[in-house]
Amino acid sequence: MPPPHELSLADALALAQRLHKDCEFAEAEQVYRAILAVAPEHPDALHYLGVLLHQEGKSAEGAELIRKALALAPDYVEAWSNLGNVLKESGQAEEAVEAYRRALALRPEFADAWHNLGVTLKTLGQMEEAMAAYLRAVAINPRLGESYRDMGYLLGLAGRLDQAASIFRQWLLMDPDNPVAHHLLAACAGHDVPGRANDGYVRTVFDRFADNFDEKLAELEYRAPERVAAVLAKLYPEPQADLETLDAGCGTGLCAPYLAAYSRRLTGVDLSGGMLNKARQRGGYHELVEAELTAYLEGHPACFDLIVSADTLVYFGDLDAVSRAAGAALRPTGHLVFTVEHGAEGTYRLNPHGRYSHSEEYVRRMLEDAGLFPVAVEPTTLRMENGVPVAGLVVSARRPG
Repeated sequence: MPPPHELSLADALALAQRLHKDCEFAEAEQVYRAILAVAPEHPDALHYLGVLLHQEGKSAEGAELIRKALALAPDYVEAWSNLGNVLKESGQAEEAVEAYRRALALRPEFADAWHNLGVTLKTLGQMEEAMAAYLRAVAINPRLGESYRDMGYLLGLAGRLDQAASIFRQWLLMDPDNPVAHHLLAACAGHDVPGRANDGYVRTVFDRFADNFDEKLAELEYRAPERVAAVLAKLYPEPQADLETLDAGCGTGLCAPYLAAYSRRLTGVDLSGGMLNKARQRGGYHELVEAELTAYLEGHPACFDLIVSADTLVYFGDLDAVSRAAGAALRPTGHLVFTVEHGAEGTYRLNPHGRYSHSEEYVRRMLEDAGLFPVAVEPTTLRMENGVPVAGLVVSARRPG
C-alpha cells in the first residue's frame, strides 16, 4: 500500500475511510491529517476526521472540525447529521435538534436523521414531537426497528399499552424473528409472557448498549452496585479477600471494585459478549465467562462462597430455577446477594419497559424453596427512570452450614 503522500486525494480519502470503518483509528487519523496538510479546506476530510475524534472521546474537537466542513459546504447533509450525533451524544440536545433539522431540510427522506431527531426530542421531554419524528422515520424506512422500539417505549410509558402493542406488532411484520419485538409485545399485550427474557433479547439489548452503558446508567443515577456493597459490608465487616466470588450478570464490571476486598478469586458471567469486553477492559476479574446464568450455576455446584447479582434478576420473572441453581452453587454458609425491582402483586410482573418486578413475599418463598435462609430483604431505590425513582429490593440469603 503506497504512503498517503503518493496517493491522489480521492484515493487517500478512500483509504482513510476504509481504515476508519475497520476501527484502525490511529492509521485513519494519520491519513485524514495528511490530506488536510495538502488541502486544509477539504470538507470530507474535515467531516470524517471530526467523526473519528468524537469516537475517540474528543467530541468538542470533533464537532469543531465538522462545523468547519459545514462552513465550506453548507449543503453537506451527512455532516449536519453527524454533527447532530456528536452533539446528542455530548449532552447538547437542543443544538443537536437544530443540526438534525438542517439535515432534514436538505433531505426530507433521511430516515436515520428522523430517528435520531426523535431520540433527541425524547431526551428533551418533547414526547409528541418525538413520536412524530419516529413515525416519519418508519414511513420512509419500514424496517427501522429502533424507531418501532422507541415509539412503543414512549406509548408504554404513557400507559397506552394497546397502542404500544400495535407498534410492536407492526415491527414484527417487518422483522418476524426479532427477539426484542417479541419480548416487548408480550410486556405490553400481557399475552405469552415468558418466565424470563430469552437469550436473544438479552444479547441484543446489552450488546447494543455496551459502548455507552456506564454513561447511560450514570444519567439514571444507577445505585444497585452501591446498594449491594452496603449489604456486603454488613455480612463481612472485616473482609479477608478469601472468598470464591461470582458476579452473576457482571455486565461492564461495575461491581468488581466493590467485590475485590472480599475475593480471593472473582469470576464474572454474562450473556452479552459486548458487556464482557467492557468488563475485561475495566479489569478486576480472574475469569470472565459468556454464558446463560442458570445454566452456568447448574454447572458449578458448591463452587462459590459468595454470589452477587446486581440488576440481573430483573430479566427473570420466574425465580425458581435460578434460585435453586444459586443455592446449589454456594458452599455451606455461603451468601447470595442480589437486587430485584419491587412492585408486583403475588409473584412477578413483566412491565412495559421489558424488565420484571417481584413481590417480597414471592422472593422470600423462592429463597426458602431453594434451601436458602433469608438474611435481609431491604427496600431501596435502584435508579431513576424518567424522573421517577425505581423501587427495588436488596436481598441477602445464606446457605446453611
